[in-house]
Amino acid sequence: MSRFSPLAAILIAVVIFALDTLTSFDMAIAVLYVTVVLLSLSFATRKGLLFIGAVCIGLTLLSFAVSHGENPTSDSTARCFVSLAAIGITTLLAYRVKTAIAVLGESEQRYRTIFLATGVAILEMDFTAVKAAIERLKADGFPDMRTAAEANPDFARTAIGMMRLTNVNNTTLTTFRAKDVDAFKTALPKLIGKEMEGSIWALLEAIWDSNTSFESETMMSDLDGNRISILYNVAMPHDRPSLDMVLVSIVDVTARHEAENELHQAHAELAHVTRVATLGELTVSIAHEVNQPLAAIVTNGGAGLRWLKRSEPDLDEVETSMQRMIADAGRASEVIKRLRALSSKATSQTIPVNLNEVIRETVVLVQRELSNQRIDLQLELVADSPSISGDPIQLQQVIINLILNAVQAMSEPGIKTRKLLVQTAVAGGVVVTKVRDTGPGFAAEKAANLFDAFYTTKSNGMGMGLSICRSIVVAHGGRINASSEPGKGAIFEFTIPFHEEAVS
Repeated sequence: MSRFSPLAAILIAVVIFALDTLTSFDMAIAVLYVTVVLLSLSFATRKGLLFIGAVCIGLTLLSFAVSHGENPTSDSTARCFVSLAAIGITTLLAYRVKTAIAVLGESEQRYRTIFLATGVAILEMDFTAVKAAIERLKADGFPDMRTAAEANPDFARTAIGMMRLTNVNNTTLTTFRAKDVDAFKTALPKLIGKEMEGSIWALLEAIWDSNTSFESETMMSDLDGNRISILYNVAMPHDRPSLDMVLVSIVDVTARHEAENELHQAHAELAHVTRVATLGELTVSIAHEVNQPLAAIVTNGGAGLRWLKRSEPDLDEVETSMQRMIADAGRASEVIKRLRALSSKATSQTIPVNLNEVIRETVVLVQRELSNQRIDLQLELVADSPSISGDPIQLQQVIINLILNAVQAMSEPGIKTRKLLVQTAVAGGVVVTKVRDTGPGFAAEKAANLFDAFYTTKSNGMGMGLSICRSIVVAHGGRINASSEPGKGAIFEFTIPFHEEAVS
């Protein structure tokens, strides 16, 4: 606002009053007072505008009274009325404009306050050059961004250089350790590393498709060279089709990722403890499975010695005994290898897995428990089961838990029929595994809590077995559920997806 504006308005008002009062021009000179009102927009408040308009109206009436008060004519009266109407309407319009400016100013101030002080990093950017470059690619006949990317593999890096930063808030400077806006603006292209280019390509595709927003999670660097995980959102409003005003909000999720990693590690530790506890429950079965081949080795070794000590050694029988010893040693080695795998703390590995094979290997470990409880095991495994992608140790843990739960349920007194059915089937792109027992079952209202952590129906249970089973199945992209009819046993079913191409 110029400091000379009020003085100019006063001078103009004086000149208009003099012309209107002292001259006899046949015209509505007082209409010129609207210039005073309009000029006042630059310095007067809303109340001030009303006051200035009232003064202009007063001067018009005073001039009319001085010039035509004694002998007013119809023409002079009409000119006075026109002038008064013009001044009044202009004053009201100026008042409304001033009100709108005030509202806009308050809104701008609120936005600026939020922009500068919010806890989310916000960047104001100009994507005009990027939008124009994409329009040129369209004009060159490229059907989509992917095709353009194949022809111009360096376009993403070029587009980064075209993105012009106009402003940032305080949180942005704190997040990226920049001392001021200029320092951040200069360093920004270097903060976007190679690993972020995939996300930039996706952003360019969103611009190509005229989307109004885009969100992605990626990695960036701060000005000190530290790597940070970010979640960023790009708002591209429809009312700015040239993308000359784009807001990019950035959230530092590094701490969240670290917490997720710690949680994952804690979960893996808990799963390991549960596996070891399960192995403790299978001590008798494990000892039996290891002792059987060891005893067979001793027996075959003794037989081989006897064949050698004969007056005429029977080398064929000796060879047969040694082959049996090798086979029994292999059996014992396989059992020990499976036990070591179950008890190890190795990180999860994803390989092609055949669930039928996992089930057969698991049954060997629990066979003694089944025999002790006189449980009749039936396996109905689908032929040519497709391989799934997963961790065999984790899947074996799921099956062991489900089978042991069934064994414990059927070991209760009063259970006459003790049958355990383990089935696999293929349906709808998943391998379905069912474990069905003839135990007492459970009430329907308990089904929703069975897979919750620390929920157990056993007097000495930890309540973690089924919770870990669910976590493992979900991590493999599957689902697990349980159903029961009290008195008629329980069915636990889980599904793991497989890829169709793996079957063909």
